[in-house]
Amino acid sequence: MSHSGPSLVLLVIAWVPLALSQGQSAGIQEQLILNNLLANYDMRVRPPPTNASDPNGPVVVRVNILIRMLSKIDVVNMEYSMQITFREEWMDRRLAYAHLGYQNAPKFLTVPHVKDNLWIPDSFFPTEKAAHRHLIDTENMFLRIHADGTILYSVRLSLTLSCSMNLQLYPLDTQQCNFDLISYAHTTKDIDYEWDKRVPQPVQKKPGVGDDLPNFMLMDPININNDCTSHTNTGSYACLRMELRLKRQFSYYFLQLYFPTSMIVAVSWVSFWIDMHSTAGRVALGVTTLLTMTTMQSAINAKLPPVSYVKLVDAWLGACQMFVFGALMEYAVVSYQDSSRQAERKRIQAIRKNQKRGREIENPGYQPPCTCHLIADSEPQPLRARIRKWFTKPDYFPAKIDYYCRFWVPVGFLGFMACYWAICTYLTANATTNG
Repeated sequence: MSHSGPSLVLLVIAWVPLALSQGQSAGIQEQLILNNLLANYDMRVRPPPTNASDPNGPVVVRVNILIRMLSKIDVVNMEYSMQITFREEWMDRRLAYAHLGYQNAPKFLTVPHVKDNLWIPDSFFPTEKAAHRHLIDTENMFLRIHADGTILYSVRLSLTLSCSMNLQLYPLDTQQCNFDLISYAHTTKDIDYEWDKRVPQPVQKKPGVGDDLPNFMLMDPININNDCTSHTNTGSYACLRMELRLKRQFSYYFLQLYFPTSMIVAVSWVSFWIDMHSTAGRVALGVTTLLTMTTMQSAINAKLPPVSYVKLVDAWLGACQMFVFGALMEYAVVSYQDSSRQAERKRIQAIRKNQKRGREIENPGYQPPCTCHLIADSEPQPLRARIRKWFTKPDYFPAKIDYYCRFWVPVGFLGFMACYWAICTYLTANATTNG
């Protein structure tokens, strides 16, 4: 035991220089491999065909994507923002070093600083409006060169992408936004893109992505099987497409759109229960509800792009506005009918008054009939009698109009709601099936 301490110290002293020399030799070896690979490398020429048996074949570029963030879905500008980790992998046998004879050569070299000296696919995103790389603290990318010449390129990107939205079913719509990847200069004879089927999911998303959007929810699964090869005057270009399906959350629109507008329509029905001679109250109520509906309709349309077709929300708002406007016009009809009958009644009363005056002149002892019962009838009635009066069909025609509107207008609105939601259910189900 007395000699174990000095022996351990000597062993450590002897191991440290050996480990340092091995680390230095590994670093020097990677440097030698990289210098050897780039000595006669020409980045201006694309790599040889991936399939060595086909001398005229394309370079196969395998792609996989990690969706890190999805945000800012702008319906007015028809765009959305997304942050991704974009990975491409292809074979460049000019950079293979397994056959160079290096002992204990690494499985791959991580060399992001030589990216500008290597051939990289000229991929671009046709639906991109704006994009940038992340450079803090350093550029968020890496490049690996494997021993067999396989190159893995990975970069973190933030993009603002356009999305052609169809708003006919708004706010019960599901939008489909396409994310395309195409080579800019190389045709299908030079580059062929394909999703990396060696991984379970070529398009992955971080947990929670698409679930925290304010008005939308990202639907699963993400479709990646559609062909989008671009055919132009200069040739055919390979393309990969990722389809994002964004379903609009309905709860917000129920609380902020459908429920308030229904309440405004219901408030306009109060006019049917107000006495027809309360002109100020009924006109004020009708105009206020109509202006409120117009203001809400303008505020909702301000959040949408101007489109030439009719949306579901347009049908709802238009119908609600017609019900409110109809309540105001109903009072105009009632007031006109009442005024006409009052004028006729005054004319008849004037004739009768003249006739009565004539009888009094001819018969000085004439006594007018007693009207004491009218005074008794003018006394305040109990609440039950007044409520019964509201639900009793009147004989006076203008009052009949109010009486019928009290019951048939709400029934008509409920019928409209039933038809509206039945049609919405059918259209959304049909759109989901076709989509």
